[in-house]
Amino acid sequence: MNRGHAFWGFLSAVALTAWVGTDALFSREASPPPKLVKIAGPSIRLNQEGKGGPTVDVTGLRKEDLAWLARLAPGAEKWEEVLRVSVHRKREDGQLAMLGSHRVEKGALRFAPRFPLAKGVRYRAVFNPAALPGGAGRRPVAVVLSIPRPERKPTAVVAQVYPSGDRMPENLLKFYLHFSAPMSQGDCYRHIKLLDARGKPIDLPFLELDQELWAPDGTRLTVFFDPGRIKRGLKPREEVGPVLEEGKRYTLVIERTWLDAEGAPLKAAFRKTFAAGPPDDAPPDVKTWKLRPPAADTRAPLRVTFPKPMDHALLQRLLWVVDAAGRKVPGKVAVTEGETVWLFAPDRPWRAGAHELVADTRLEDRSGNSIGRPFEVDVLRPVERVVKLATVKVPFRVKK
Repeated sequence: MNRGHAFWGFLSAVALTAWVGTDALFSREASPPPKLVKIAGPSIRLNQEGKGGPTVDVTGLRKEDLAWLARLAPGAEKWEEVLRVSVHRKREDGQLAMLGSHRVEKGALRFAPRFPLAKGVRYRAVFNPAALPGGAGRRPVAVVLSIPRPERKPTAVVAQVYPSGDRMPENLLKFYLHFSAPMSQGDCYRHIKLLDARGKPIDLPFLELDQELWAPDGTRLTVFFDPGRIKRGLKPREEVGPVLEEGKRYTLVIERTWLDAEGAPLKAAFRKTFAAGPPDDAPPDVKTWKLRPPAADTRAPLRVTFPKPMDHALLQRLLWVVDAAGRKVPGKVAVTEGETVWLFAPDRPWRAGAHELVADTRLEDRSGNSIGRPFEVDVLRPVERVVKLATVKVPFRVKK
């Protein structure tokens, strides 16, 4: 279930391809310069005038319809029944609506999408007046459109994928995909595949979230394997089987068709082949970590070596150093040697004396085992509202 992302724009100066028709039938693509076809009654327009970004507006509604919609609570399911926006597919069955908010404003029904519209991707908006009071028998209005891709050479590439090794535990939890430039969002799973040794795609290996897990700058995406097929004893694993099996080889494929934030495809496809090893159910133990303290009055890094690879992204923020007074030491982190080495270089030379390496107990290995606790999945237990934070400390001394 791929979920399209949304961000409509009325681009008066940009060529815009549009189809307008009923829910089942669209007119053919207009010749440039494209124009929206005028239709009787309500019509869908793209509006770029608002400060919050472009919106999808339905105009020409009856006053009583607008008044009824204005009384709907924000986020009510009825909004989506009336106006639904999605990434356009040849088959619309099961296509999920884009994330965004609906409201009545300036005499129009307005949809404000959450994510930017990707150039070169086709989008579809459907207004269904039959969902309004007294609207039985009224036919829907549908519009499909796209912003053409810019004529420029592709430059974005897949810079790195973590974990970085070529051998993964059978119960690997996730991949981090790093790109050299911000990428388009909302339709990522269509461009990511996992192949078996024969080159056959694995069916639904990833947990396809409606809200994709992007870093704020749009250059890193976290992709989880389906946890129900990782944890032994859960029904999805028993019925479908695990995604990865020990002793077999797999290839992660990121297709070139993925567009960057400017609408250009990736410069090249990316492939990462790896073997699956035995599952890892052992929680990380700080007692097994090896520390090599630096010398005082230098900016040489503190070196921490782990007996097994750890989670690359979590090592950046869940491990730090404090001085004898308990103050956090500012500095820079580097993760090397297949995520088995953590290096910390202070911004200022080390002072002689006692220090501590502090680890948040949420720090995980590649299989999601956190400090002191193995990876657990309980689909029947609700997520706790309050996350209890805890740390463990490893003392070390900086000598002259």
